[in-house]
Amino acid sequence: MNESVRGMSKGITPSIQDRPELRKERERWDTIARTMPDLMPAFSTQYYRRREIALIQQHFGLLEGKRVLKLDLWNEAVNTRLLQWIESQGTKAFGFDISHVTASRAYRNCQKDRSHIYLAQGDIRHIPFKSNCFDFVYSMGTIEHIDEYQDALREVHRVLESGGKAIIGVPHKWNLFLRPLLVGGLEWFHRYPYSPEKSFSHREIRRVLETTGFSVQARTGLLAFPGILRMTELFLLRRDIRLYKVLPLLFRPFEYLETRWEWARAFGYLIALVVEKPPALVRPGPIEPVQECAPAGACCK
Repeated sequence: MNESVRGMSKGITPSIQDRPELRKERERWDTIARTMPDLMPAFSTQYYRRREIALIQQHFGLLEGKRVLKLDLWNEAVNTRLLQWIESQGTKAFGFDISHVTASRAYRNCQKDRSHIYLAQGDIRHIPFKSNCFDFVYSMGTIEHIDEYQDALREVHRVLESGGKAIIGVPHKWNLFLRPLLVGGLEWFHRYPYSPEKSFSHREIRRVLETTGFSVQARTGLLAFPGILRMTELFLLRRDIRLYKVLPLLFRPFEYLETRWEWARAFGYLIALVVEKPPALVRPGPIEPVQECAPAGACCK
């Protein structure tokens, strides 16, 4: 392993290294990431990427010159490469993940894409960045995998600057295509690699966000298609069964609806809330340099 990738271990906080339960959690995600193939070629992955980009463009607006933090690096390692796109818009892009394997795979992909992204290894319950650092924070399908999701949201609130925005996406409990029921069945048979995974109603996630101190600006969603389609495509793709090439025909009607109507997004697998950290009156003082937001991690250059 080269020195740049090894340097990411410096972003681990002592609490992650010392607590046995967190070490076990990190090792589990390392195992999953080590065996997961790259899902980027899948049509459903490209669909996901297009919808995420549209979501960010609609609710974050102009990104150039902004500091953007993304929670977890799963997409950058094996999925949509979203943070690479964010960086390409002229941002200072940052990301971290509890799994060293996931962070390392994301790092290698960033090198291939020549993306200048600051990467670290860390825990979303103890975000390894200083307070009031970021203009935007993006989290999609992340906080539902831990019991302490409220701690993670408090950390998002802490690292956002006053007036900054975040997009928080979680599995939708009332998904029209019963995705939580499907996941529950797979978990029962120990066949769902991302378990545990909690789903939320709009009221539940909104209450948690407002209790944390956020002001909710908008509600939307992603991936308004039957979850079984995505699972079927990935099953065929991983086994190189050529039938997966006809599945885009089944996805296109759902993407058409999701692209054109907000009501369709409300039925997606992921419910997403756009929130703001309310502006606060602060005493004038020295402005901290931007680079102080960076962890002791690796920058893909």
